Amino acid sequence: MLPFFGLYKKVDKGKIIRAILISAGKGTRLYPLTKNTPKSLLEVGEGLTLLEAQLHSLQEAGIVDVTIIVGYRAEQIEAKLHKYKKDFNISTIYNPFYDVSNNLLSVWMARHLMQDEFITINGDDMFTADVIINLMKSKHNITMVMDEKEHYDEDDMKIIHHDGLVKEVSKQIDPAKANGESVGIIKFSGHGPQIYVNILEEMVRHPENKNSFYLKAIQEIINKGYPVHFSKCNPGDWGELDFHPDLMLIREYVTQTNLVAKIFDKE
Repeated sequence: MLPFFGLYKKVDKGKIIRAILISAGKGTRLYPLTKNTPKSLLEVGEGLTLLEAQLHSLQEAGIVDVTIIVGYRAEQIEAKLHKYKKDFNISTIYNPFYDVSNNLLSVWMARHLMQDEFITINGDDMFTADVIINLMKSKHNITMVMDEKEHYDEDDMKIIHHDGLVKEVSKQIDPAKANGESVGIIKFSGHGPQIYVNILEEMVRHPENKNSFYLKAIQEIINKGYPVHFSKCNPGDWGELDFHPDLMLIREYVTQTNLVAKIFDKE
């Protein structure tokens, strides 16, 4: 969780690739808000959902090819997408196992889309277009967006990096040893998609990975000797909607930047 977002700014359009949003989970840590509503449809501003804010940033970055992996209350998300059909090539993939598995399986279910360059995005991330545009500048096979801060906590998806490469990524990393945090946005290009799919196919064959985070696949890639690079982002350019205080901070950001008016006036 981060203190606040930076101010919104219009950015130049970037290269168009596919974005895969991982939005199948129940978001139980936000109960009772998510008792009948998927996390991505929680309002982060007056009439503005997290999903709509995500789509806005993707469009500002030039990405209009979007696939959303859904599960919990999938019909609500799919109903929300109808009005975006004219501006996006948008589709969903349903994960029927969302209630008994973690997001590694969700990502695996989108493997047929992982043939060309694409990015994966945590469904509870809020981010500016700059984060995506800077990531797309990377020429490497696999690049993670990473933030750096003074202190890390137990729940952070922590990173240890050295000489420009990610060496470890896990929540289990000692906070005192971490020197980065995964933002939850990763780009795969070149040989990256095939490397990733091969690892996913291998991992889902083992029952102990049923409840694994999809970032465990990134660690497996690192363990096999493939380089994983990173793209740094500013602390004020992203946030994660995981706990109730996160929602308060994101709503403050939306108010400060007048984001609701920017998005709905554009429509």
